[in-house]
Amino acid sequence: MNCLKTTVVLLLCLFFFTCGIDQYFYLPQVPEEGIIRQMNTKADINIPSNLLKPDEEFYFARGYVIFYKIYTSENDNDDILILKTYPRISSDYSGLSTYTDRTNATSIPSLTTFSGRGFYELELEGIKIDTVLSKNGGSFSINFQPITGVEPFIEYNEKKYILLRSNDNGKFNPKPDDNRYFFSSDDLKDYENSSQKSPTINADVSGQDGIPQNAFVSMYIVAAGSHPINFSRIYGKPTHISIFKLPPLN
Repeated sequence: MNCLKTTVVLLLCLFFFTCGIDQYFYLPQVPEEGIIRQMNTKADINIPSNLLKPDEEFYFARGYVIFYKIYTSENDNDDILILKTYPRISSDYSGLSTYTDRTNATSIPSLTTFSGRGFYELELEGIKIDTVLSKNGGSFSINFQPITGVEPFIEYNEKKYILLRSNDNGKFNPKPDDNRYFFSSDDLKDYENSSQKSPTINADVSGQDGIPQNAFVSMYIVAAGSHPINFSRIYGKPTHISIFKLPPLN
């Protein structure tokens, strides 16, 4: 009987090993030191090209994506460290710190790590973001110029790509209706449209009751890929980019 049990255990172990069920697919983290922040208006980011290793270690990688969440506030500050102390921003920043901690190799984000906190994947106008922030790596900048009506953008290889808010594949309809740009507008700052009150409208906005004067967005960059076995989305450890102040719409 003991021999039979041993044989069954060995066969099960062989099955799980050969099927790759216990295989761990790792994606590298963007180094914190590769990000240079300029107040709450710009960040320069260097993404490594280590997804293109000669031995194709990261053959399942697709490129990089950025998660974001917008917060409305009565406060107006240019100091990123102070912005991180705002209660709603602080709660998310602290809650995600386990995943951003490079010394904690066991804490890897799942498909719901960011969505569970109301973060969504940033989009670009007319092109997929992981096509721009590809496995080739390189340097790019995120720009939130404090100029009325100027859309925030990514600049990469001397080309500008306008940032777009998500609608989660049509699951919510962000206001204002006429665009999805990152502007501090009355519709965006209206608490009745926020995720707390109307999750089918501005689900990407953590609103503040009253009359908020400003809006900020917190962003994280993360390597993304497709699981080679079940083809689900997988992520590496994220790195916090910065907190930007949205320019006024008009």
